[in-house]
Amino acid sequence: MTTNREQLRYAVQEFLNDVIEQGFHHLINHPQSDTELNNIIAEATDELNEHLRRIDDHDIKGDKVELENHYKTISRSAQVRSLELLSRLQKIQQRDIPRLKRV
Repeated sequence: MTTNREQLRYAVQEFLNDVIEQGFHHLINHPQSDTELNNIIAEATDELNEHLRRIDDHDIKGDKVELENHYKTISRSAQVRSLELLSRLQKIQQRDIPRLKRV
């Protein structure tokens, strides 16, 4: 978890861009799931934009502890949402790419 503004922006982008990239990759190879994948990609994009906005959109002046707590909250939220979206994406991937059965 980071408390530096630039590091936090980078981390949030990494968390959510990973979801977007994996979603697009699966969409290209499995267009039958386009509605679900497009929803995940749109949600990840909205989350990314909202978290980046929240990083700078605050009224905290000079209180380092309060600013660190603000950044920690954003970091946790971005991590949780990216994991939730990745979980949904993995369920779609598992459905679309069934594992080979052992004989």
